[in-house]
Amino acid sequence: MKKLLDSVRALLSSRAASPVIIGLFLLVYIVIAFETEDALTALIALTSQSLLLQALLALLPVSCAFRLFGAAQSELLRHRARSGAPASLPAGLYEETVQLPAVQALERLQERLDAEGYRTSRGAGYLSARKGVSSFLPRLLLLSAIFCLFAGILISISSRTSHRAPVIEGEPLPTSRGGGGLVKRIDMKNGTGRVLARVLDIQVAASESGEAEQSFGLYPPALHRGYFVYPRYLGFSPMIRFAAPDLPGGFQGPVVLNLYPAGREDRAEIPGSPYRIVFSVAPRADGSDPFVAGTVSFQFKILKGEELLLSGAAPVGGEFAKDGYRLAVLDSRRMVLTDFVKDYGVLLIWTALICFGVAACVWLPLRLLVPGREMLFLQLPDSTRAYSRAEGAGTGHAGVFHEALDLLEAEAGNAAGKCPPKGDVR
Repeated sequence: MKKLLDSVRALLSSRAASPVIIGLFLLVYIVIAFETEDALTALIALTSQSLLLQALLALLPVSCAFRLFGAAQSELLRHRARSGAPASLPAGLYEETVQLPAVQALERLQERLDAEGYRTSRGAGYLSARKGVSSFLPRLLLLSAIFCLFAGILISISSRTSHRAPVIEGEPLPTSRGGGGLVKRIDMKNGTGRVLARVLDIQVAASESGEAEQSFGLYPPALHRGYFVYPRYLGFSPMIRFAAPDLPGGFQGPVVLNLYPAGREDRAEIPGSPYRIVFSVAPRADGSDPFVAGTVSFQFKILKGEELLLSGAAPVGGEFAKDGYRLAVLDSRRMVLTDFVKDYGVLLIWTALICFGVAACVWLPLRLLVPGREMLFLQLPDSTRAYSRAEGAGTGHAGVFHEALDLLEAEAGNAAGKCPPKGDVR
């Protein structure tokens, strides 16, 4: 049983595990692409419904967790070895391992390494030398980022829920369970940043008489009572009154219109009748944005089925009447069509992006300016064992390590009386 567990652990901690799993998903994607144009959406939908694909996807963060544990364990073993408590050092912990004859004294070698700029530490039976800074921290951040990314994707696909609803000034925030608070005001202003030209601000109060409890913008999405708030489309929600010759009762009520940017059209269906009204926003005389200004005038076309009956325009508070048809715009409020998404995987994905950025900012200077170099010499009863590892191109480090090996061989030869003292080997 232990051998089986060790084999599974070795398989999952392998660097090849993630590419193989991603390759399997790519194969499924290619198969789906032959059946539908939107293959990515179809793959996400299929994964959210398939326990087998979810289990396969779960192997990605599990593999990253094993690799993270392995990297931490290797660093801990190297730290213990440098501190003079070298337990059994597994293969692969160091890039190069050399077995030499026994050497009793390591003072000359320590002096040589000190002269080469290494930080040395010598104790009973060991000598360690380090130079530069280890990239363990950025590697730890990188593996943590990969783990958070795949774990976030898994959580998002398997448990994400969302609904889309209009957020209207003066109306309650339409959360799925209610009690979302009252939308006090929706504003859009010209932005001062280089990325976003406009700034959207949705102010929500806990109650009708309360102060603003929270403000929502375009980015980053805010978290409100367990849901991320993603504003998608802007528009207006006018209160209209419509009457027609064959519709004596008429219709009065609010309609939700996606009318941004200016020139866009949206239609309102009149319940219980064949009538439809296509609305658009009339340009303002000063050329300003109606949504920013908050005042709007509507252009419209009245259709009966597919037949265009008439067209006209009416400002808020105005009325249009012709041939027995009447359309009055009693009031209008700004509206934002919004997605309310419950997806805690997003938090892990954001964490992954932050870790990726920090790892890149830390790793690159370390690798270019102060790459880590390390040597370890252990005095065993009948031999001396030398270990070496270098991060990045370690040509200079390899030369120093081989000089150290020559020096140890000379020391061992001198102690055995096999050759005259050679002194420092350069």
